[in-house]
Amino acid sequence: MKITPQNIVNHELVGLQTHIVESRDPNHVCTTGTILGETKEMINIDTGKGTKAIPKKICVFEITLPNGTVVRVDGGLLGGRPEDRMKKRLNRSW
Repeated sequence: MKITPQNIVNHELVGLQTHIVESRDPNHVCTTGTILGETKEMINIDTGKGTKAIPKKICVFEITLPNGTVVRVDGGLLGGRPEDRMKKRLNRSW
């Protein structure tokens, strides 16, 4: 399935560029880089100066899709592992 703004929360985010535009922790705001991986509650970002572990639920991310579209995503919607988010979505559609 092609990644789109409508289904981004159901996709793997590894490899996509991101920029944190809002956070309850001011140290995370303006962090930019490539998503290296994610756990249930964290996103790991390669900033070019090292790796940062960012809590999902306190941040708002701008994620650049492969086609160049930038999507703003509330990190609270990214809670859980990608495979678990997909299962929840599939179970709701039945």
